[in-house]
Amino acid sequence: MNTKRYIGLMSALLVALTPISCQKDLLDIKPIDFVSDAAVFQDITLTSQFVNDIYGTLLSGFERRDFGFDQDWAAGFALLDMMTDDLEGHNDLPMNTVQAGDLTSHFSMGTQMWAANYTLIRKANTLIARIDGVPTTDTDLRDRLKAEARFLRAFAYAELIKAFGGVPLILTEQSIDDDLEVPRDSYERCVEFIVQECDEAAPVLPPTYDNADLGRATKGAALALKARTLLFYASPLNNPANEASRWDAAAKAAQEVIEMAPGVYKLHDDYYRLFMDKTGNQEVIFVKKFARPSRTHQTAWMLHMSIAPNPWGAWGACHPTQNLVDCFEMTNGLLPDESGSGYDAQNPYANRDSRLDKAILHNGSQFKGITVETFQSADLAAYPDGNANGRTNGDRTKTGYGLRKFIDDRYLTSDAVYQGGDNDWVYMRYAEVLLNYAEARNEFSGPDASVYDALDEVRERAGQPALPRNFTKETLREKIRNERRVELCFEEHRVYDVRRWKTGMTYFNGPVYRMNIVKNADGTLTYNRRAVLEQRVYKESYNLFPIPQMEIERNRKLDPND
Repeated sequence: MNTKRYIGLMSALLVALTPISCQKDLLDIKPIDFVSDAAVFQDITLTSQFVNDIYGTLLSGFERRDFGFDQDWAAGFALLDMMTDDLEGHNDLPMNTVQAGDLTSHFSMGTQMWAANYTLIRKANTLIARIDGVPTTDTDLRDRLKAEARFLRAFAYAELIKAFGGVPLILTEQSIDDDLEVPRDSYERCVEFIVQECDEAAPVLPPTYDNADLGRATKGAALALKARTLLFYASPLNNPANEASRWDAAAKAAQEVIEMAPGVYKLHDDYYRLFMDKTGNQEVIFVKKFARPSRTHQTAWMLHMSIAPNPWGAWGACHPTQNLVDCFEMTNGLLPDESGSGYDAQNPYANRDSRLDKAILHNGSQFKGITVETFQSADLAAYPDGNANGRTNGDRTKTGYGLRKFIDDRYLTSDAVYQGGDNDWVYMRYAEVLLNYAEARNEFSGPDASVYDALDEVRERAGQPALPRNFTKETLREKIRNERRVELCFEEHRVYDVRRWKTGMTYFNGPVYRMNIVKNADGTLTYNRRAVLEQRVYKESYNLFPIPQMEIERNRKLDPND
């Protein structure tokens, strides 16, 4: 390992700590960048602020950078789901080389992920090692802060193992005298550790907080992390013998969160607003907090739509694919290609699942008072079908679609100047727990009432009909997977879901599609589904991300992924 990364010294806290709370007592202390590490653990208020700094270390989808873009303004240029069949990247982004099969140990977002999570782990280890000695009469606060740090450390390890498999478990504060070259622990051992930490942190953590402390770890967050980790442990990638007991454990863990729901969790009324509303949002289980004026993110980089006839939009990265759009059901519950669905190929967005309009901009969408136009005129239809897909403006969408989900248009002005968003990045929410339960329970025992009830609760919010109770385990498995794809789109689930299901060769190894729209001379529109002209490549070895080359060079005991 990096001989400095895991040393549990605080270097006199020369980097300012970032509070996630608006509590007055946290704002009335002297600047933390002048406080020594000894002082931090002699004052429970300073200790609490150090925990806030650990939260600030969390890496979110709003902050990922594609390799080659290190400038602050480039944050938000890349979601991990750009590695999937749900999103197409802008022509100028090197992420396209990953889609083309160039997933190597130099993958920058893998390097960023490794570094950010082990930085968090180092800080958490320091806190856990020292907090018991902090003098205070508020022992409940001290115990809660320690439980928060244990949850955050477990969360970081969960993020690492779903990407890389087994990783080094570093659980103590390290010094320069320690052997800092640490081998990888097994995936199973990492899962056991995460589950144990969640089980021990959950009883200490409160179920809810006042508004001033929203974003802190809760009992539900610990239990939801346990359930997600066990679901991955039960999945084909990590459970080749398909041990039923693993699915049972995952279902029971998700059930613990569901049993908390009355009074604590429920689905937000509005699928779009759930990613904007920061208070009173009972769907949210764990988020990274952003707040004006000092903590905003450049979400508009994701939008990337030169939206005619006005310039609202931003140079960005994320273009939803026709592959994903095809997964949104009709309002009668049938997929567009199913017999009796009523799908009209020349009116393709009519009578569709309401989540389509709340997640994706398409031709005819209403956005900031205008009607989105992604068609090309008939006189351009014969142009070479290149990067601009027959359009003269290369900054227009490559697929005919733009991102609506996450985009807070209050801060997007008509001159295309983006002031920065401050909506939170949602790591875990109640809808995911319901889907996790449905998947695990179906795999364990097949369809039963509880599986249908969990799915129908998610579908009801979207206005989709209840599922008929006539599925087999196999057919319901496909329905559950499609429901996850639609409900959780762009939230960086599919990049891991397809891998843990071992279906990457099916979904990631072929072309992605776009909607080509031509406006004819008589004003009518012609819609055609076409492949994006690129070669996408996937290999079974990509089911785990490569261990970063930088880390292999620093740690001779760190075995690479094959």
